[in-house]
Amino acid sequence: GPIDKCADAFIAWIGTLKYFLSPISLVEDPGSYKIKGAEIRELIDGKLEPGDILLRGYDGYLDGIMMGLTGGGKGLGKYFSHAAMYLGELNDKDDKKIAARRLQTQEDSGAWVKASDSAKDEIRNDPKYYQPGRQMVVHSMTRGVFVEDILTFTRCDYLIVLRLHDQFQLEPKEREKDRSLIKDLPADAEAIHARLMRGERVTRTDVIDIARLSALGKIGSCYDFQFNDIKTSNRFSCSEFVYYCFKSIHSYLGLMPVKHAFLNVFFKRNTITPADIYDAAKREKKLEIAWQSGSLPKE
Repeated sequence: GPIDKCADAFIAWIGTLKYFLSPISLVEDPGSYKIKGAEIRELIDGKLEPGDILLRGYDGYLDGIMMGLTGGGKGLGKYFSHAAMYLGELNDKDDKKIAARRLQTQEDSGAWVKASDSAKDEIRNDPKYYQPGRQMVVHSMTRGVFVEDILTFTRCDYLIVLRLHDQFQLEPKEREKDRSLIKDLPADAEAIHARLMRGERVTRTDVIDIARLSALGKIGSCYDFQFNDIKTSNRFSCSEFVYYCFKSIHSYLGLMPVKHAFLNVFFKRNTITPADIYDAAKREKKLEIAWQSGSLPKE
């Protein structure tokens, strides 16, 4: 009868409501992540390779909207608000001792110094920053640089995977000006950079091995809330961190800091955003699209 129909409709409506405590509110049909299980299974069962750059985005998050208002983001780039690097398997035997080895801490004077051994061990033994696993991602968020399982990372609405070509080299014109942003490179990264500047071929495997060490070494580093620490590499926003990890091939990527400002007026910064990474990949063709979620439109 009518009463039962109304009761059924009311119960169905109740099932569309979600409550939040901060602030206290009810939202009707907040939806779920647009990337579904079948896509995630396809991704993790064979599409991912260590060293892949992951760009993700969400619908309805204020930080993503504000990032879009800082400029940049052409085409698919406008969908991405976060960047990370896929590491693959991490184990305690070899990887744990590398974690946080290049960690720096800030003194009261503002100077950055090498972290103490005890501070490094504290990070290595804290599962919020380091933990072993079969398919792990490393990235920088408000807690700093940390690793987490790919299944956790893929809880999002939009996702794309960017990958270096198997082999690459600089064209003669590209070698006329060194576009490396970080000049004081460790020996292993400098060796790759020098080979590129001589016009030699470099393999993706060579670069990824170094990028992986760079990523693990900075676990525990602070988040760069000001988005202005891209040259010193003491603290990192998400895209600054990815850029740091690939410091051996800055001269190849064609990705440089861009001036961003909220509404093109406020908080001006020369930095790199996830949208910038995608735009450079599309423009320079130095990175290929290895996979993208069905929620993203085709370009």
